[in-house]
Amino acid sequence: MTNYEKKEEKVMEKIIATIEKLDRDLDMIDEQKSDNKKHHFKKWLEEKKALHEIKRLLNEISKYDKYDEKEMEKAEKFIGELEE
Repeated sequence: MTNYEKKEEKVMEKIIATIEKLDRDLDMIDEQKSDNKKHHFKKWLEEKKALHEIKRLLNEISKYDKYDEKEMEKAEKFIGELEE
């Protein structure tokens, strides 16, 4: 197995771990009692974080070109503006 193949395999393992974490986080949010609007925002933010991490991992192995390092900052700023 080449170094590139090993790196791809590690990235796949990290993607799987990210998706499993997302599943756990979404389950935890579903178990919490909160108003419907906040509930949806929390789920959206967790999904956004997971997708951002997957994009970052794919970018590391040159499989995704549109990765934006500041994407999460923009999302968190957007959420902060909504909460004001």
